[in-house]
Amino acid sequence: MPFLLRAVLWMLPFALFAASPFATAWTLKDAIKSGNVPVINALVEWDSVRVSLRKSMTALALDRPMDFQVPPDVSLAQSSNAPKAGLWQRVKGYFGTAAVERLINRYANAEGLPTLFTYGQAYKRYVKGIDEPPKTMANLPERIKEFWSRLRHVEFVTPTAFEIEMADKTDPTRRFTGLFQFRDMRWKLTQLYVHTAANPLGRMAALR
Repeated sequence: MPFLLRAVLWMLPFALFAASPFATAWTLKDAIKSGNVPVINALVEWDSVRVSLRKSMTALALDRPMDFQVPPDVSLAQSSNAPKAGLWQRVKGYFGTAAVERLINRYANAEGLPTLFTYGQAYKRYVKGIDEPPKTMANLPERIKEFWSRLRHVEFVTPTAFEIEMADKTDPTRRFTGLFQFRDMRWKLTQLYVHTAANPLGRMAALR
């Protein structure tokens, strides 16, 4: 028994460390729902998150792969040997990137994310007819079960970097993949990608 107890005590810190990014993701989710700006800011590195959001959302808007560098009209204009982009391609590139930029500038911050969540709740209530109950201790097990049901992929890509992919609650084909990195003695969201189930990210692009 003493040996078993020592083994359990030795493994306990590793188990707690392995579970801690899940706890951070849950805390961040609840902070966004409740509009807790200080907690959101403490758990998110906004500069790198905006870069990853801009990259993935522009790819979705332009129907292009995640590893593209610039919108098609810009890249073609820089190449004298390449054919000119068609009118529709240029229009789509301009309005797609402009819309993404406006969305990120407005909502990719600690005040904007709760606002975006509120809009989503209103859409589900008035368009989809789905009215979620308020958070209580009584429905905590059900909320945890729902959270786990949307997990699609989790992986420690390094000992201090954790990747988590979740399905959108209202659109299961849409996925959110976040990278949490252990910095300043806590886990922080440093990358966030929006993509589709048909176009998975695989290992986090930021660590390649």
